[in-house]
Amino acid sequence: MHGTEESLEQKSFAQLRPLVVSSEILAAVVCSIVLLVADVSQGISPWLYSYGLVAGVVCYLTYRARTTYSLWLSGMLLVCTCTACLGSLAIAIGNPLLWFLPIGLVFSLPVSAMHAQPWHALSTGAAVWATLFYVVQPSFDRQLDLTLTLMLITASLLVATMVCLTLCRIRKNVFDLQRQLHDMAYRDTLTGLPNRRAFMEQLTATVSDETTPLFFLMLDIDDFKKINDSHGHDTGDRVLVAVAKVLSEQSQGHNFARLGGEEFAVAAQLADVAAAQQLAQRIVSAVNSNQMHGFSLSLSIGLAAHEAGESMFSLMRRADLALYDAKHAGKNRYAMAGLSQQA
Repeated sequence: MHGTEESLEQKSFAQLRPLVVSSEILAAVVCSIVLLVADVSQGISPWLYSYGLVAGVVCYLTYRARTTYSLWLSGMLLVCTCTACLGSLAIAIGNPLLWFLPIGLVFSLPVSAMHAQPWHALSTGAAVWATLFYVVQPSFDRQLDLTLTLMLITASLLVATMVCLTLCRIRKNVFDLQRQLHDMAYRDTLTGLPNRRAFMEQLTATVSDETTPLFFLMLDIDDFKKINDSHGHDTGDRVLVAVAKVLSEQSQGHNFARLGGEEFAVAAQLADVAAAQQLAQRIVSAVNSNQMHGFSLSLSIGLAAHEAGESMFSLMRRADLALYDAKHAGKNRYAMAGLSQQA
């Protein structure tokens, strides 16, 4: 949708959620398979399978997550559960120190690609190692072994954080480029208003909603060609920007755009005809209060009320015909379609 640009948070969530969900399911399945293999080989305590149940519940929570923050929390819980599972299994089968570093590295490094913030990756990695230390409680024969292990753990946390930071920057750069492309496709470069494409897409969706009366306003700056010829195109551009500013101020909450040249449009869902006429008059009066090079700006508006079952193009055509009525009636006013009414 053109009018609802996603935030970086929303975009990151949409990108990360499938990866996190599939990775968690894979981790839970792998842990279950490892438990089965160990059970078949030498037998293990049945309570170890409870980790698989917890992992399944966490996978469901991740599936239900709606923010990157909740993804981080559920992801941390899942990897800590799997870490505790494999750590407990290592104790059960003997020689847990042999599996201490492999288990920690397997669960602390890959998660770096699954977070929207570097501190999420750092905290998750730290939680993995803390869980492993708590479950395994390794004892080192030499101080050097402990020192080197802690150095390796620190290095793994730093690498995970740097990888996450790099991926976050890449996502941010891609997001900025997508937003620029969005603006190029849906925004008028001179006035900053939505362009015809944006307006038409929104209007197409609005026309089908008949719960609230819809009114279409076609706006055209009076004597714009004469302004360009007499004062130059720079002044003409300033006039367009000034009118766009007024339109933006007066039409907040409605669908409005610059259609092209000196033409603008507003599609407003309002309570009744009187409210639509008040909106049209406010726009006419606000534009006319602008002074530029000794003359007052003015525009004419054609106003049409959407009829049941009427197509978008029919609505626009009736508003365009009403605009011509406003021009022929003296400009600087609005005219109602089908009523030839002037303000």
